[in-house]
Amino acid sequence: MPTLSSRIPVVFWIVLLVWTVYALVFASQVVSMGAQQGQAITWAEALKFSFGGWMTWIPLSLGLYALVAWRPVERGRVLKTLALLMAGALLVVLLRAAYVMLTNPLFAWYGDAPLPPFTEVLTTSFFNNFLLAWLVIGIAHTLVFYRQSRERGRQVAALEASLARTQLEALRAQLNPHFLFNALNSVAEMVHRDAEQADRMLVALSSMLRDSLSSDQHQLRSLREELTMVDHYLMIEKIRLGDRLQVQRDIAPACLDVSMPALMLQPLVENAIVHGIAPSRLPGTLHIRARPHGRGLQLDVENSVATAGAARAGTGIGLHSTRSRLRLLYGANAQLSLGSPDPQMHRVRLYIPAGATA
Repeated sequence: MPTLSSRIPVVFWIVLLVWTVYALVFASQVVSMGAQQGQAITWAEALKFSFGGWMTWIPLSLGLYALVAWRPVERGRVLKTLALLMAGALLVVLLRAAYVMLTNPLFAWYGDAPLPPFTEVLTTSFFNNFLLAWLVIGIAHTLVFYRQSRERGRQVAALEASLARTQLEALRAQLNPHFLFNALNSVAEMVHRDAEQADRMLVALSSMLRDSLSSDQHQLRSLREELTMVDHYLMIEKIRLGDRLQVQRDIAPACLDVSMPALMLQPLVENAIVHGIAPSRLPGTLHIRARPHGRGLQLDVENSVATAGAARAGTGIGLHSTRSRLRLLYGANAQLSLGSPDPQMHRVRLYIPAGATA
């Protein structure tokens, strides 16, 4: 349940603090000036006079702030707004004059002299309060524009985050049909040769579909979960390719719980098999390595290079989407590089930093 202080606007506490401090400073000046002039003015008298006069500016300042918040000076309506604010400043002058007239018996604003006519009090109020009212209006504009700036900043941040999520979901939508189509092709090839193996492949494909649908709301997950997804895909490919596919893993245990973008590893593994190992009649090797790198993760997917005649040209969807997702999630902090020191191998290396910006 919210407290009373949490329901009161911050501007109220600012106004209260400013005028309280000013009233205290003014009271100390009254005491000091009285002592210099040989007049013994007590702190009780000074505080009564100071707070009686200056604390009325609390409701007046809040009223001027509310007026500015409702109609600040903005392009396209400057003259109309200035006229409205002028009326507000003159109303303050009038209210201060009326306050002096009503409270003079209590505070004796004019000392022992009789209270002058209202027109004279109003004139004095104009000279004392008109410019001060405009000073309050100027400060109110500062507070209002600062609040508007922060609100616009929050709206821009929310729009940027929403745009990033939309772009990420669009990229994932490109990938999901991509690898599921290839997996279905693999099952279709096996159905006519080995029904039992095809059934196992369908179970693995079902797990992949479940994983893909359940992870749509999560952009990040652990490497451990990504490897589980990859295992389902590799089981299908192992059945299809048999001994032509050799898989080697070198996963540092410290990397298993490191977060990475969901559905990022499997498309890289698929590219390695589809374009590097499956086209060749000779056995090929797939290496998956993970090492800590600073606070983040270095991930390698390396595969045997198919012979020139057997290699299939890819569409680049996998690598393009991977680069785009890394850029959206991590900016320039993530890296994707291609190439291996071994000319017989093709390697994709990812560096994924800790944390994401979206």
